[in-house]
Amino acid sequence: MASPRSGGSADAERAADAALRFCDAEYPEATTIVLGGSSSTGKRTPTSDVDILLIAPPSTFEGRSGSPTAEARVTHHDGERFDVFAYTVEGYREWAEHDFASLRPVLPVLLTEGVPLRTGDEFADLRRWSADRLTPGPRTTAHQLALRRYAVTDLIDDLTDATDELVSAAIRADLLRGLGELALLSAGAWLGSGKWLARRLRAADPTSADVLAAFARERDDREAASIAAVLLDRLGGRVDEDLVR
Repeated sequence: MASPRSGGSADAERAADAALRFCDAEYPEATTIVLGGSSSTGKRTPTSDVDILLIAPPSTFEGRSGSPTAEARVTHHDGERFDVFAYTVEGYREWAEHDFASLRPVLPVLLTEGVPLRTGDEFADLRRWSADRLTPGPRTTAHQLALRRYAVTDLIDDLTDATDELVSAAIRADLLRGLGELALLSAGAWLGSGKWLARRLRAADPTSADVLAAFARERDDREAASIAAVLLDRLGGRVDEDLVR
């Protein structure tokens, strides 16, 4: 069994060592272990957890609560917080399919972009299968994009008319996410949430990312709505006509 290691920073090496110690203690039968997220790039912040994807035989999941083929958990070990995604080969494929259907393929990205710390016989096949599905990008129809444009159109109008501070904040949050996701899908890129939405948008469409950042900085609601409208125009424009959902 191979044990490739990151050639990156000392911080990534420490995270890799911590991940292997944790897996040896909690999942000793794991055949594939992949370090993901900021831990794999050496860009961890003080609050970053250690993301781990592992593949293990069915016997690993016997006697555990939940699924016999999968376990997702957050846990602490040796002073680190671990975000664990543990699967059998079949469990990984099943949950990866769910991710692809949601347009937010967390597991396939973790497997293909993470740092392999231990690789079993299944690793190459699963990584190839994941990469083949990721490479073409998400499949979206014109109608699906129109539905998203409609939702953004409605939010822009709501923000223009907002008078309550809390209502305004809620609309802004939904509008930032809605515009960001619309921009990603329009660029043929997979979705991400939180910081990963921003990072994916910076990589896929820097111009839209800059406009969205300007929207986030603007404190005046009407001006922010105008900036959002500019970005929506870039992404296909308003949808005001009748639409079947």
